[in-house]
Amino acid sequence: MEQKKIEHITLHLIVFGTIAIIGVLARQTFLHYGWDEFSSNLIFVVCSIVMGAIYLNLQMVFSRLLSPTIEKCFMRFECYRNKAAVIETPIVHSELAQSTINPEPIISGPESEIEIETTSDTTEEVSTPSLPESNEDVAEHPKEEATPSTISNTSIEESSQTSEYEIFRANAMAEKERASQQKLDKVLTYTKQTLALYLSETDLNRLCGYIIEYYLSDSLPKVELIKVDAQLKSIDIMHFGWNIGKAFGKPRLQTATFIKKVFAHTLRDSEISTIERKMSHTESECVIKLDKKIV
Repeated sequence: MEQKKIEHITLHLIVFGTIAIIGVLARQTFLHYGWDEFSSNLIFVVCSIVMGAIYLNLQMVFSRLLSPTIEKCFMRFECYRNKAAVIETPIVHSELAQSTINPEPIISGPESEIEIETTSDTTEEVSTPSLPESNEDVAEHPKEEATPSTISNTSIEESSQTSEYEIFRANAMAEKERASQQKLDKVLTYTKQTLALYLSETDLNRLCGYIIEYYLSDSLPKVELIKVDAQLKSIDIMHFGWNIGKAFGKPRLQTATFIKKVFAHTLRDSEISTIERKMSHTESECVIKLDKKIV
């Protein structure tokens, strides 16, 4: 702390000394150009005051605005952070040491001896119980210990049952999620294998995203039109919709609405009711067949 005070005093002396030198130079300059003594002294005072005000304002601006910004920039470097941590740790240790050093007063004299003697007397009186009371305590002690043991056994049984239930529930949920993810993966693989020849890579990936949202949500996702190759007819898209809807266990109407929104260009001449009715028809020629073995 004393070293910091000395550094501040030295800095201020250097700054104000520089200001005084600038003021003297300004006074000599005005004397050289023919000004009188009073005006030159006034110029010296005004110049010193102005320079001092400028210095104080710059110091305030630097401490409030520039210093935090510069410190944030330097904190990005690891060496500066380590140095700051090393500087802060001695201060914290010293404060902790001062707060923890609180010696308790040691009482010496005849009063302490009297207190020790009285406590020893009371302990001797307490440690000499009568025989009948001890026999009664021994007889009643097993009866009192019976209830805590039964309570502990029941609590252990209940905790074991709850833990087994939680384990079974967690295992069942994990198995359900695994089966659901496996079903989704198979449908996505079927989609990529079936439509890779008729869609671009971007549209195929977008379609897979729509299918994931359709499977995980009860409501229909917001989709944009996907235009397939002209080789696929409306019956092919219907068969594709029936295959994925059957694998997901979705209702026919919901699946028909989904493919009508996604493949609106190919199904532009078909209504949703028509799509729902013809999804599983096989009498016309088609490229995409009905497949019941996806899942």
